[in-house]
Amino acid sequence: MHKGCLAGAQRVTSRGVQVFATLLMATAAAAHADDDGMNLLQQSIARYAALTSYADTGTVVRESSGLVDSWKFKTQFQRPLNFRFDFQGVSSRSRDLVTDSSHNHIVLWMIQGELQTYNQYMRSHSVIPPTGNQPAELLGASVATAGTSVLIPSLLYSKSNLPGTLRQIREAVDAGYETVGGHRCHKIVGKAAEYYPSGKSTNVRQVTVWIDAETLLLRKIFEDTSEGIPAGFYNRLTVTIEPVANPTLDEGSFRFTVPASQR
Repeated sequence: MHKGCLAGAQRVTSRGVQVFATLLMATAAAAHADDDGMNLLQQSIARYAALTSYADTGTVVRESSGLVDSWKFKTQFQRPLNFRFDFQGVSSRSRDLVTDSSHNHIVLWMIQGELQTYNQYMRSHSVIPPTGNQPAELLGASVATAGTSVLIPSLLYSKSNLPGTLRQIREAVDAGYETVGGHRCHKIVGKAAEYYPSGKSTNVRQVTVWIDAETLLLRKIFEDTSEGIPAGFYNRLTVTIEPVANPTLDEGSFRFTVPASQR
C-alpha cells in the first residue's frame, strides 16, 4: 500500500512538474515575444534617427461614429535644416462645414532652419525662426492632421520629444509577418498611451504597426478606439505610408508658395 501511494505521489509530482515546466515555457515565450516586439520598434526608431534624408507619401482614413474622413500627405526631410510636411483633405462623409475636412490643407516647411506654417481653413501663415518653439508648431497641428504631423517627424527629430504614436507604445508583441503594398513587413501588436506630467495615462488604445522587414521603416499603422469610450462609439485610424530612405532632394522641393489671397 505504501509503495502504491508513493508511486501515485510520484506520478502526480511528475505531472505537476510537467505542467509547471509547460507554464514556464509559455511564460518565457510570451516574454520573448514581448521583447521581440519592443526590440523591433526600437530598431525602427533608431533607423529613422540615423537617416540623412527621407521622403514619403501617405494616406489617412479616420472612421468614427457617423463619419469617415480621408486625407493624403507627404513628408520630405534633409538633415539638418530642411523639412516639409504637406497634408490635404480628400473626402469626408460629413456635410457639416465644421467637421468636413475634405477642404483642409496644412503645410509646414523649413528651409535652412526657418519654419513656416500655412493653414488653408484658418487662413493663416506664420514664420517661426530657429530660436522659436518649432516642435510646438508640429504638435499644434497634430489634431487637425490626425496625428500625422508628429508621427514621422517625432522619429526623424529624435531629440524633439514629439509624442508620435510609435514613441507612445509601451507594450508590443511580434505577431509575425504580413505583406503591405507588396512589401514583407513585421507585424507588431501593442498598446499605446499618452501621459500627463504626473505619469497618469490617457488615450490608451491598441495599436498595430507594420514595419518593412528590409528597411525597418513604417508602412502602416492602425489605431483602435481608446479605452473608456462609451459603448456604441468608435474612433479608428489607419495610416498607410510609402517611405523612401535617404533620397536625393534639392532645396527647391522644400519650398511652398502661400496663395496670394492669404499672404
